[in-house]
Amino acid sequence: MKKKRTAVIGAGWFGRAHIRNFNELSELVGICDTNEFKLKQISEEYEGVNIYNDVDDLINNENIDAVSIVTPPKYIPNIAKKFARAGIDILMEKPMALKLEDLISFKEFDNIRIMPGFIELFNPVVEKVLSYIEQIGEIISVASKRVGLYPKRDWDMGVILDLSIHDIYLQEKIFGDIEIKNAYGVKKCYKDSIHADAAFIILDFGKAIGQIESNWLTPSKFRRIYVNGEFGGISADFITQQINIRTGIDLQGDHPITKDTIFTPLKGDEPLKREIHNFLYDKEQSVTLDDGIRALEIALKIVNS
Repeated sequence: MKKKRTAVIGAGWFGRAHIRNFNELSELVGICDTNEFKLKQISEEYEGVNIYNDVDDLINNENIDAVSIVTPPKYIPNIAKKFARAGIDILMEKPMALKLEDLISFKEFDNIRIMPGFIELFNPVVEKVLSYIEQIGEIISVASKRVGLYPKRDWDMGVILDLSIHDIYLQEKIFGDIEIKNAYGVKKCYKDSIHADAAFIILDFGKAIGQIESNWLTPSKFRRIYVNGEFGGISADFITQQINIRTGIDLQGDHPITKDTIFTPLKGDEPLKREIHNFLYDKEQSVTLDDGIRALEIALKIVNS
């Protein structure tokens, strides 16, 4: 398989993770960032990769097949448009944009691959949860809990667009063809009066319900999901990738009995690497532009409620 020629825009902490994986999976030819100090560090680590502080210069000087844009979300649409007009495939990190119309405008570019960076869909634990769904019957509820310390960055958005959006698209994936009928939530601001730092969200799936709890104030990292069905339940930890399946054995009488089956992976598989490989080489995208538009629409509905 011929390696694609690629570039990464953004050399922050997550941009560096993209750079590392693109360097391994493709022929990384360009890195762009406006921060000269970051560029100097990157140039010392990735010899032979051309360094730019201007996106237009990169596009004009490099022949690339695909690009990953890992900048603050408010800049992503304008940067991505330049690559789209040049016919270059684009991986756009979530939430891809801060305005829904900015993201919808990319639907005109049907000649290239545009993929939202929904990394949790590539966490092996999600694949396993989906494979065990049938064992618990019809889904009654899904609960997600995502806690992480406040990120030290100026992205002009709150916890809903940063953390909660992960679980919006994950729960949609779990419910399959069943779409969200309504979404609402309670949110609290602590650091300023504009952006939510904590949120509790309810997603109405018709016959079932989803709930999402997110905050970036608690000094810990917590990523879990609980799927409850008519025959049992599944809980999964995205960090340890441990899965617990609980089903009933004998539910009659005064002392019902349940069975717990626990799966613990012996070797982890980096979700970002799986995501980038899917973007670059797989025939079918696991995440589409329409998926990103729908998730952002729901998230913004809650933000603006």
